[in-house]
Amino acid sequence: MKLSEVIRADRVLVPLEVGTLREAATALHERLQATGAIANPERLSQRINEMRGEDIVALGERAFLMHFRTDAVRELAVTLGVAPRDIVRELGAEEVQHARIALMLVAPPRLAARYLQVLGAVARLLSRPGTVEQMLAAPDAGTLAALPAFAEVELPRQLAVGDIMTQRPRTATPDTPLRDAALQMARGGISALPVVEDNEVIVGMLAERDLLRHLLGSYLQGDSPPRPTPDGVNARRAVRDAMTRQVLCVSPEQPLAEVASLMINKDVEQVPVVREGRLVGFLTRGDIVRKLIGW
Repeated sequence: MKLSEVIRADRVLVPLEVGTLREAATALHERLQATGAIANPERLSQRINEMRGEDIVALGERAFLMHFRTDAVRELAVTLGVAPRDIVRELGAEEVQHARIALMLVAPPRLAARYLQVLGAVARLLSRPGTVEQMLAAPDAGTLAALPAFAEVELPRQLAVGDIMTQRPRTATPDTPLRDAALQMARGGISALPVVEDNEVIVGMLAERDLLRHLLGSYLQGDSPPRPTPDGVNARRAVRDAMTRQVLCVSPEQPLAEVASLMINKDVEQVPVVREGRLVGFLTRGDIVRKLIGW
C-alpha cells in the first residue's frame, strides 16, 4: 500500500485560511465530516478539544501532525491543509511554534497497526525539505494530492516488538544494592531496570516510581521533611525491597501496534521483552515514538 492511497484531494484544503493550530484542527475536522469519515462528529470534536501534547507531532517549522485513534471515525483517514501564512501553536510563557502545513490522521482502534504505519510514513515524508517545498507551492488541492512524493512512499510491513526493542538492556538482580541500581539508572539515563535471576529469568522490575515510593515510605514521617536514616541502613536495602514483582511482559514477535496500545491502556512506560521467561530485550514508549518519527 502506498501513502498516496490515503491522500484524497477532497480531504485537502488549499488554502487553509486559519491563524492558529486550534482553528486548523476545527477546519480539518469539518473536512473529514463533509467527506463521510466521521461516525460521531461530536465525540471527535470533544477529543480534539481535549488535545494533549502526545496527540501532536511538531516537525520543526515544517508541519503540525495531529493524530487521534478513536471509535468516533469509520475509517482511517488523512486530511491536510496548507496555509498562506504561519499557523501558530501557543505553548505558554510566550513560547510558540510555527508551521504552514497542518495534517490530521484519524483511525478507529481496530486499525491500530495501519494507523501507526501511516503516522510513521507521514512523519518521515514531512521531514524531507524538498517534499515540504512542493506542498507549499501546490496551487490547489488536486495538485497537492497528486504529488509524486506520496506515491513513492510504500507503507512498511507491520512492525514487531523485536524490530525496535533494546537488546541486551541493563539489568539488576534482586540482591543488587538499591543505591547501586539507582545510580545505574541515573548515570545511564534510563527510567527502569528489569530484575533478573540466573539465566536471565525475569523476576521483577525496578522503575523510578518504585524507587520514589520506597524512599517516601522510608524517609517521610508525617509532615516532616525527608531526613536520612542511620548509617548502614541504606547499604542494606536491596532491589528486592522496592521492585515490582508483577510485571507486564511481551514477546519479540508481538505486533508493535498491539503492544503500544496495551502500554497506553495499562499506563505502562516500559516493558521487558521475554522469550520462554528469559529476558531478551526492553521496550519503552520513547522507543516507539522515536521509531514512528524516524529518529
